[in-house]
Amino acid sequence: VMSGVTIAETSGADLAADKCERCHGADGNSDNEKVPNIAGFSAGYFEDTMTKYKEGSRPAGEQIETEGNEPTDMKMVAEALTEEETKALGEYFAGQTFKPVEQETDAELVKEGKKAYKKRCKKCHVDNGSDPEDDAGILAGQRMSYLKEQITLFRSGDREQAKKMKKQIDRLSDEDAEALVHFFASQK
Repeated sequence: VMSGVTIAETSGADLAADKCERCHGADGNSDNEKVPNIAGFSAGYFEDTMTKYKEGSRPAGEQIETEGNEPTDMKMVAEALTEEETKALGEYFAGQTFKPVEQETDAELVKEGKKAYKKRCKKCHVDNGSDPEDDAGILAGQRMSYLKEQITLFRSGDREQAKKMKKQIDRLSDEDAEALVHFFASQK
């Protein structure tokens, strides 16, 4: 129940406004440097991600405090959602348009990152990391700070990953990792 309204009467848009907007923006495109854009993610990827946060198999990140609200993190948010709410939110965000973040990238690193992408990432992260239907999240146009944080979590083993991804992540040099951040961030 949300503000006296039953879940059956609540749309994904209403849930997003109540549960997600303060960090991820009304349409899933965040203005917060610490928060990724989630607009356009496939519903399946969204639901799987929320399950991983709830179970604790994906790091929830630092708690974020927004004006007039208690600090929260993604584990707390995921734990407060029912399966039906998570599904409605997944469908809602899948219907939103991802807006790449405008940011400065280094042209030489973008060029090197493209090589690393083709060698290590292209098989699963389709269309330079921009295709939501690959169910691997949207990497193209994400904030560099978020991309760097996630690659660091994968490389350290602090974020769960499939065997095939771990194999590719383990082969990344520090230079390749930095170049991938620039490559994905440069995608529009």
